[in-house]
Amino acid sequence: MSMSDTKEFKSQLNNMISDPDFLYLQDTFEKESFFQLLGFGHRELVHSAFISWLVSPTSSLNLGTFPLKRFLYYICEENVLGAETDLSFAKIESEDLRLEEMEVATEVGESAIDPSTGEKLSGRFDLYLTNDMMRIVVENKVLARENKDQTDTYTKILNNLDDSFDYELKVFLSADRTVQPKCPEFIHVDYQGLYDYVIAPCLNHPKVSTANKNLLEQYVLNLRLVHRGVNKPMAKVNDELCISIYNKYKEVLDEIYDAVKNETPEERKVKTSSSTRTSKIPWRDVYSRLNEEEKKLESTYGNVITEAEVDLTTGHILFEGKEYSSLSSSAIAAVNSIKGEDYTDRYNGWAFWSLVYPDGTKKKLTDVRSEIALDMAQEEE
Repeated sequence: MSMSDTKEFKSQLNNMISDPDFLYLQDTFEKESFFQLLGFGHRELVHSAFISWLVSPTSSLNLGTFPLKRFLYYICEENVLGAETDLSFAKIESEDLRLEEMEVATEVGESAIDPSTGEKLSGRFDLYLTNDMMRIVVENKVLARENKDQTDTYTKILNNLDDSFDYELKVFLSADRTVQPKCPEFIHVDYQGLYDYVIAPCLNHPKVSTANKNLLEQYVLNLRLVHRGVNKPMAKVNDELCISIYNKYKEVLDEIYDAVKNETPEERKVKTSSSTRTSKIPWRDVYSRLNEEEKKLESTYGNVITEAEVDLTTGHILFEGKEYSSLSSSAIAAVNSIKGEDYTDRYNGWAFWSLVYPDGTKKKLTDVRSEIALDMAQEEE
């Protein structure tokens, strides 16, 4: 490295370590959340209580049904194993489910008699959500694995209770996605998805108060930190910020990697067996692989079909003569065109838009992203 190159490298390094984004990221790694300070970092009861507050339509979070809808969307559309349910995106976003009436409780005990054996079965549900139409039970596993036949027992109890619902969802929430329910009727979700599809949208919601945003940020900090006895965080919450910093200071970071490990990130193989959510590649990696015949987007919301187009040069979305810099902002504009400009709910653009192929077939952008991510991982291997 020449003297001029060395000077430029030092200048770029100084710029990076002085960058507000880098300083923020460094600060989060040095902080402890108040959950940790109180010794509650991995207590299941604490996590269940927080999620109850998060998704309850009447909680002091004051976001109405928005968090609950996002939670339902994750359960029904983006769960770990892709399990299908009778609840579609359109149904969740409609008023049909009367989600504003949903009551959310924790540690709810129920019992029933198993008609096949006459045995009394007892269980305690970590989260129990009900209205007149729907029941959602959540078994929450942070550190522990499922007790012997626990989800099978819970299923028998629910099947023999003296009540009925139009929709019933049995959910298994785990911090480690390799910890799966024994009963196949339970839908497997993880804390990474809880962050991606519920917490992050709430953090970015324009109606969230400063105090509540601070609470959410403290919980996110707790999800990110690695606790004693656990070799990985419950969720990766800084991916976008890390990617942004890397793209901004790529040359200096590659030089550092090269010096320390004699390899740059591009040279490292992607482990497709990793528990990392491989579908979470940035939008630029998706639109850069589309061609001129694969730039039409379409969505059906409120029985109204909306269309948009991808600018393959910038990745911006063209909708009704206007240009939007992100998928989500274009989705919001599309919803506002149907429900009015005062409708301020936020939408995941990946889930809102479908790509229309030349033969007329359509595919959700979430699925397109997953396929492209897999292709990229295989190419690097």
